[in-house]
Amino acid sequence: DDADLCLYNSCTVKNPSQEAVVNLVQSAANKDKSVVLAGCVPQGDRSVAGVHQASLLGVTQIDRVVEVVEETLKGNRVVLLAKKALPSLDLPKIRHNRLVEIVPVNTGCLGNCSYCKTKHARGTLGSYTKAAILKRINDAIEDGVTQVWLTSEDLGAYGLDIGTNIAELLDEIVEILPKHVMLRLGMTNPPY
Repeated sequence: DDADLCLYNSCTVKNPSQEAVVNLVQSAANKDKSVVLAGCVPQGDRSVAGVHQASLLGVTQIDRVVEVVEETLKGNRVVLLAKKALPSLDLPKIRHNRLVEIVPVNTGCLGNCSYCKTKHARGTLGSYTKAAILKRINDAIEDGVTQVWLTSEDLGAYGLDIGTNIAELLDEIVEILPKHVMLRLGMTNPPY
């Protein structure tokens, strides 16, 4: 109730996720709050009902979130949905848990599941280089993390677009990971 602006980062694998965030956007708008809707919902369906008053920030535009918030607070509606190169892994961040580093290794997928909207929002597979991932992990270890979580829409497909694979990445991570740091792997789809 005290917020000047509501910023929602959304997921839209299936319709219930999308409907939930649309309800949040409408609730904030009903309280005369400025709203920025980021992530997969606006990226996957640019004509989604119920978000016409919100500023929209696509999945590869996260590096422009401050600009969008500032413009929205001035009363402007901003729509940044053009897809561009993967955002840098070096963007500033605040860890919710100072001991856990969450590292996205790729975005998008290679599948075409009839029930899933991920490909519409995230596009085809786009993997970060091993060098960028290893640097992010090294920096996090220097900051004192004790857990590294690898994430993506399909971790098993990592690297297939850049001539490598998840096994090769894991081999290199294990080489730099101190014994006291745990490695956790996120979701993977059966084909990969």
